[in-house]
Amino acid sequence: MNVNGLTVAQANQRVKGVMGRHYAGSNIQLTVGQTKTISVNVMGEVKNPGTYTLSAFATVFHALYMAGGTNDIGTLRNIKVYRGGRLISTVDIYDYILNGNLKGNVTLASDDVIAVDAYDCLVDITGKVKRPMVYEMKSNESLATLLKYAGGFAGDAYEDVVHVVRKKGGRFSVYSLDEYSRADFHMCDGDSVAVDSTLNRYTNMVEAKGAVMRPGKYQFGSNITTVLKMLMRSTPYCAAARPTALWKCLASIPAPSWTTRSPT
Repeated sequence: MNVNGLTVAQANQRVKGVMGRHYAGSNIQLTVGQTKTISVNVMGEVKNPGTYTLSAFATVFHALYMAGGTNDIGTLRNIKVYRGGRLISTVDIYDYILNGNLKGNVTLASDDVIAVDAYDCLVDITGKVKRPMVYEMKSNESLATLLKYAGGFAGDAYEDVVHVVRKKGGRFSVYSLDEYSRADFHMCDGDSVAVDSTLNRYTNMVEAKGAVMRPGKYQFGSNITTVLKMLMRSTPYCAAARPTALWKCLASIPAPSWTTRSPT
């Protein structure tokens, strides 16, 4: 009975299914005694290419670890596994790191070949994202995907427009992309992405200073639409600012419709 390539649980299930028909009522349980070793070839853009002796339970990640990982130009997105000259698996390490998906990380067999090619596309993202760094992108991946890899926008990011600088044809091009066009903008090798920060300005602020009990910044709009209402929010006002005629006059003056005051 061949149980090669199966886990212990899968082997138990197969043996019980076959032997149980002949030995009804028997308790069949397999355990692992001594494991054999296998030889695996790790080639291409890794730090220490060569042939490695591994446990028969080793996976692609184990072999890459033994080879020291990829080198500076090695891909993390398209690692190929060949068995008997046939491609049996493709590993995307980003999918594992970001999503915990082990798809492609197959159990190896003797004489398997792991081939690590050079990367296709590296993109640098800076500014107000949670993980600014260089990312390897696939040819069909967009700016929206890159922002996801970078952890999304930081709390003080300006999200309306993201700028991309592209080096192509001996010149630079700049693209300013809003939220509706990012999913359709595919990245190219050498692109630089910048996410700006929020401007140091308010959109709905008025400020009370002087003879008031609570000077400071207040929200304009909603319940604060005149100077008097704004001052009453900072109540009670000091005795020096009490003349009744002045307050009646202020009550009729509307608050400004906008402000470009800096928070500082």
